[in-house]
Amino acid sequence: MKFFKPLVIVFILLVTGNAIAQEGGGEKKVDKFKRQEVVVIDSTAASELLKRAVDWVKTESARFKKTNGVTTGSKAECTAVFNIKPKELNPISDYTGTITMHVSIECKENKYRYVITGIKHISTNGQATGGDINNMIPDCGSMAMPDLTWKKIKGEAIRSSEMIVSELKDHMFFFNAGKKDEW
Repeated sequence: MKFFKPLVIVFILLVTGNAIAQEGGGEKKVDKFKRQEVVVIDSTAASELLKRAVDWVKTESARFKKTNGVTTGSKAECTAVFNIKPKELNPISDYTGTITMHVSIECKENKYRYVITGIKHISTNGQATGGDINNMIPDCGSMAMPDLTWKKIKGEAIRSSEMIVSELKDHMFFFNAGKKDEW
């Protein structure tokens, strides 16, 4: 019984020390957010799917802007830009600016794959720039942008990527012979 207490204390110290060592000591952790999916469309040639993808890249959207549109081989790419601003009357940090993301569409016979990566927040004043949404701590630091605000920006960025996916799928499915089908 005399040896039991010291063994328990040593065990607790070892477990606690191991848990503290695994935390990383304040460095930025990364959980990679990458949205991608392969969508199958029956009886559609790769050239037709590429034509649809290029048309989606060129077509303006009411909800966001598309810039840097490029087509190479069987791939169409662009950068989607969303405006973002605080919804509070007197925000703790003014993060008004843009959320940008890279959208890539690769086409093959009867299917296409979209990939959304490189999602970043950039503020117009430069003081509350969050940077890559994969960062646990924003680029401007946690003093300039509280954790709750950074989580709100990340949520807005993920909702924006869902909006892109919805618009892209609709366009790729309903596009026919040079113009969209009407309901």
